Amino acid sequence: MVKRFAVTGGAILAAIVLGAALAVVPRIDSLAAPPQHLVEKEEQPPESLPSSQEASSPSAGYLLGAYNGRVSVLSPDTREPEMIFDIFLRTLPEPDQQLLREGIRVETYEELTRLIEDYIS
Repeated sequence: MVKRFAVTGGAILAAIVLGAALAVVPRIDSLAAPPQHLVEKEEQPPESLPSSQEASSPSAGYLLGAYNGRVSVLSPDTREPEMIFDIFLRTLPEPDQQLLREGIRVETYEELTRLIEDYIS
């Protein structure tokens, strides 16, 4: 009985994880080609800026943040969502939630995809 319950629970958990992964995969593929104006810039180390500094700094790179309680790629200028993932902030640890509410500025596409993959897994 316990073994059957464990197997059933494991199958349900695997199905949920697989479903969440499949829901995100198409969105990651749409990030495959970064905008041309960002490719030509010099790469600088990524940094995390609080929202008060974002408005005063010139727009460059990407902004990973929160929109309607979900992890999102936001426009660095307007903080409007460019992409919204099916990753709810409430499911993440509190320090990660706070960082995403403030916004995490990254300069390179590679760093952006690495951060998104970290939040997915």
